[in-house]
Amino acid sequence: MTGYAPVRRQRDDQVDRFGVGGRPDRAGPAAAAPTIDDATRPDRRRMTAGGRTRPGRRAAAGGLVVGLVATALVCPAVPASAAPECAPAGGQVSTPSWAQQVLAPEQVWPFSQGAGVTVAVLGSGVDGRHPQLRGRVETGFDAVRGSGPADTDCTGQGTRVAGLIVARQTGPSPFAGLAPSARVLPVRVVDDRTFGDRPIDPGVLARGIDWAVDRGARVVAVTVATDRDTAPLRTAVRRAVDRGVLLVAASGDRGGDGNPVSYPAGYPEVLAVGAIGPDGRRWPKSQYGPYLDLVAPGVAVTTTQRGTGLVEAADGTALACGFVAGAGALTLAKRAGAPRSELVRLLTVTAVPGVDRVEYGHGTVNPYGAINDQLLPQARPAPLPRFRPAVERPDPAVRESRRIALAGAVLALGTVLVICAVALTLPRLRRRRWRAALAPAPARSVQPTEPGPPVQLFDDPEPGPGR
Repeated sequence: MTGYAPVRRQRDDQVDRFGVGGRPDRAGPAAAAPTIDDATRPDRRRMTAGGRTRPGRRAAAGGLVVGLVATALVCPAVPASAAPECAPAGGQVSTPSWAQQVLAPEQVWPFSQGAGVTVAVLGSGVDGRHPQLRGRVETGFDAVRGSGPADTDCTGQGTRVAGLIVARQTGPSPFAGLAPSARVLPVRVVDDRTFGDRPIDPGVLARGIDWAVDRGARVVAVTVATDRDTAPLRTAVRRAVDRGVLLVAASGDRGGDGNPVSYPAGYPEVLAVGAIGPDGRRWPKSQYGPYLDLVAPGVAVTTTQRGTGLVEAADGTALACGFVAGAGALTLAKRAGAPRSELVRLLTVTAVPGVDRVEYGHGTVNPYGAINDQLLPQARPAPLPRFRPAVERPDPAVRESRRIALAGAVLALGTVLVICAVALTLPRLRRRRWRAALAPAPARSVQPTEPGPPVQLFDDPEPGPGR
């Protein structure tokens, strides 16, 4: 209902009278000319229930329709911009994540849960209404627009990172963050409506870092990366370090796309974090280099999703950055007053070593070791105790086995030498026509069947004809 009186349809004779375009018909001037009755007809009035009359509303309704049509023709309506398509809400996950099994936060919570530490998460914002994050997320700051809060998240990237840090275990869900008693200060440094479509602005990153440091953040987790090294970003990092803030930055997800050096992870003052999978190997998309300091789970990770519920298999170095930031919050809460350099040493020295320094840095972050291990002072290392060598007392059985082994080795060596000598000598003998053979058998004499006359040994022989 519009609130206006219904407009009666015009009769067919009136349509024929004014033509299709509402203009007088030139073929019938008599019909087009107004009659005396039309010119002198008073305004029509409608009778109300009380007997009073009021002007009819046909003319007003017609004028309104004509005005609306004219407005539409002169100023066409601008189509409303479509709302951004945000990530869907999460679901229920009943099995614990492999990342939680590796980092084992339940073993750390008796010593520290991150109480009193504020962690700034620089990303797409954080959904502060999530059931597992409610009461742990502050209003924050939108560094992209320069004002406004950042406690909403369309893409869900920042909400996932925040869940790895401060999510509380609720209901049947086995998931919880590393430091559930800490607080998250969300800072939006990338427009969540165009996340991933545009490169990160280093100026916005610098603005977000400065704002987080000024609001008392002890740990700053930069979950996005840029390839540009700019003076404002270097200045913001240097200022945060001078304030004693622990800066943790994701190395980036372009390890298979040229592997460029990312910033602020590429600065020596920043803890650069890469991602590993359930098999302990580097995620192929995780950027790496000599600047890398630590690695943490970043493949098939269970964490909070915007709206409600959890996402079961999230990937990215931003998640690994969240784990290291959570470990830093735990360490800060346990070792209150520790300088930034000591925190960096604790996180790097206690890490589980990796295979390659370039791809894994110092190794996988170890929250339990960072909280409970006692490091020796760098300036005065404690000397190792001196030990005397043990007296050698050989076993008779060992001595006998050595003798047998030596005899066997000598016999084998002699056999090899004989074989080599034969192999070298035999070809030379064959070249000299020497052949190994047997002596010929003796000739066999044939005995006569009848014996001949006896031979007189001492008789003179008969003289020959010449004598």
